[in-house]
Amino acid sequence: MITEDYCSYEVAKLLKEKGFNEPTWTRYEDNDEVIFGDKYNWNNSPIGQISAPTHQMAMKWLRDVHNICITIYPDKEKGYEAVLYDIKNDVEIILQSFGVYGSHIFEESFEEAVEVALKYSLKNLI
Repeated sequence: MITEDYCSYEVAKLLKEKGFNEPTWTRYEDNDEVIFGDKYNWNNSPIGQISAPTHQMAMKWLRDVHNICITIYPDKEKGYEAVLYDIKNDVEIILQSFGVYGSHIFEESFEEAVEVALKYSLKNLI
């Protein structure tokens, strides 16, 4: 079964801190369960709810607002590889830390690679 993948609570909090201000159908009220509801900018909620965007929404926001493109490639030996690009300057972003191998992030699943790349981008590039 194919499902949508949502940003983790940690990534959702980072997105809010960095200015993600888009309406979503999903939110976090505590720290780990995605709750479905009305389309609303949950980051403006007066009771502390946080928008829970899909990975695709977060990646599009990074591209459109911060010129950071996350690309995921399959790697037969290492799982999935995430590469970050600075769109404005047309260069690959060299990663400085975060347990990465060289300038690329390797994870077992596509979704894990996206999540780690989002986390790295939000913590280190914005």
